[in-house]
Amino acid sequence: MMLTLAEYDIDPAHGFAPGVDPLEHLPADFAILDEVAADLSTLMRNGRIADAVGDLGELDVDSLGSTLERERALLLMTVLTNAYVWSADRPRLRIPHPLAVPLCTLADAMGRPPIVHYGCMSLRNWRRVDRSLPLSSDNAAMLAQFHGGVDETWFFISALGVELAGAPLLPHVSAAVTSSGDGSDGDLTEVLHSIAEAMGPVYAATGRTYEWCDPHVFYHRIRPYVAGWPEPGVVYEGVSDEPRIYIGGSAAQSSLIQAMDALVSVHHPADTTGAYLAEMRTYMPPPHRCFVEDVTAQSRVRERALVGGAGLAAAFDDVVHQIERFRGLHMRLAHDYIAVPSGMDANAKGTGGTDFGEFLRQTRADTTRTRVGQD
Repeated sequence: MMLTLAEYDIDPAHGFAPGVDPLEHLPADFAILDEVAADLSTLMRNGRIADAVGDLGELDVDSLGSTLERERALLLMTVLTNAYVWSADRPRLRIPHPLAVPLCTLADAMGRPPIVHYGCMSLRNWRRVDRSLPLSSDNAAMLAQFHGGVDETWFFISALGVELAGAPLLPHVSAAVTSSGDGSDGDLTEVLHSIAEAMGPVYAATGRTYEWCDPHVFYHRIRPYVAGWPEPGVVYEGVSDEPRIYIGGSAAQSSLIQAMDALVSVHHPADTTGAYLAEMRTYMPPPHRCFVEDVTAQSRVRERALVGGAGLAAAFDDVVHQIERFRGLHMRLAHDYIAVPSGMDANAKGTGGTDFGEFLRQTRADTTRTRVGQD
């Protein structure tokens, strides 16, 4: 049985983004993180980021008293970590104790990775510009940035816009799972129509990436700082002497499309796309991960579509088509923002470290095979 959306930390208006505005400042004992974040671009430019990390002192993250405080601290420390690793001529492969220990302590407690990831950068990295108006991609600014500028801001804020556009989908997803277990064909068909219709704004919000984020700027000035750790990995001093490898920030870490996949039972083979997408679930906030896992385990929507009437099958295939359509747009974005600026480098990787072209083609083919109306 599905839990309530609130139990999955899903907000009625914001979806997977929080319903309460993130904090803009930490308590006094953590003010140094706010200060470093405010000066991060300058610290990277003048080569003083290592000094800033060394000056952090002893941050006792156990004293953070609320989820909002923990989320802001995790955001700032992960951004500082990626800036530290990637702002030198060669990546720094050892994160100093003053940053590594509190970061890993906090990340472990929150069930999240100690590296920049979607749950921090896109879901929790915003403030409303006009507090009298609702949150939207046109009424949001970033709280933490690397170099800043309109392109960087819009890249992450437009991703937030996709999550906001997808918020109306989530009650329908939960209802479809429940209906697939004990509802009539008519009830299930109706909710599937609602889901297909609600995918339109998600597609439109995704396409808005082009409005203020230039592909060249993204590839050369934003993408490097959200990359994952290179081989042989990064050592978190004071935590472990063994190098760790984490995936960088990736849209595959969004719970929204993974939930849609789970609803219609898209099968991603374990030896290709499936393994990567399964790993990406571990980067999601635990309640959101639980939602995706519960939808995966409980959805019988495709089974019902296979044995139901023509109307149910058509409604199901319409939902699958909308997911395919979204993935087609994602392929175009990856081409324009990675392949073209890289000079069509055959080894170009997505921000998550994948061979993005093959990965996206495969996930779209996996989606197409889910249709029930094809031979």
